[in-house]
Amino acid sequence: MRVCWYYTRFKAINLLYLYVKTTWLNKVIFYCAVLVGCVIAFSPPEAGLQPQLNDKLLHTVGFFSIAVLCHLAHPKARAYLLVLGLALLGLAIEFVQAYLPYRTFSLWDWVADLSGILLYFLFIARIVIYKFMPD
Repeated sequence: MRVCWYYTRFKAINLLYLYVKTTWLNKVIFYCAVLVGCVIAFSPPEAGLQPQLNDKLLHTVGFFSIAVLCHLAHPKARAYLLVLGLALLGLAIEFVQAYLPYRTFSLWDWVADLSGILLYFLFIARIVIYKFMPD
């Protein structure tokens, strides 16, 4: 049996819309992701939790992902408040790392965090709002 392309696309969009409708689940996923991100950020390098990739790329991709989850978890919040909250989270992580003996504070890491947040909210968030957010 051959399925039309528009049927599978429609089904995928409906599943995504159903996912977005369940904001309580989005909140659980978002806060779990923040917790996992903090565990990774505060763990010593010997623990092996950090991948051996470009550090700034990891910060950008990580905070881009956190921004998507944050936006889905708080769809009614104003975007500038979400950006401010995520920027403060990134700065708080850097301050905590300054006091850990096996980590260092880096303003460039925070700039990479901000670039991931702004990349989402300036370019991708409008697509998510118009296509997937409930009215």
